Amino acid sequence: MTVVLQWIDAGDDLPENGSGVLGAVSGRYAKGPGSAFWVVLPMSFLTRHVRGTDGREFRDCFVDRGSVIRFPYAAPDREGVTHWAYLPPLPGAARNHLVGHTVAPALQAAFGLL
Repeated sequence: MTVVLQWIDAGDDLPENGSGVLGAVSGRYAKGPGSAFWVVLPMSFLTRHVRGTDGREFRDCFVDRGSVIRFPYAAPDREGVTHWAYLPPLPGAARNHLVGHTVAPALQAAFGLL
């Protein structure tokens, strides 16, 4: 299967609240030449996020599976999301997530397509 993603500049537009997205994250590992990186990570976008460790509230942020909070176009010394794309649909489905009783039939259909 082939998937085409539409990357959106985080400075131009943000995803819908609660959306699962792919985020292009840029930052630096350590000071010095060659330490810059740009990587794609799965994450969620939240218009309001309360951090579980201290109850601090954040607005318009991307949160990855490790609970790392990143912002659109963060300061140069911080990791920031430069671009984002909605997750592609599941194989043979029109949506990028399924739950409950819809999972088994979708999996069966997808394996029938492969």
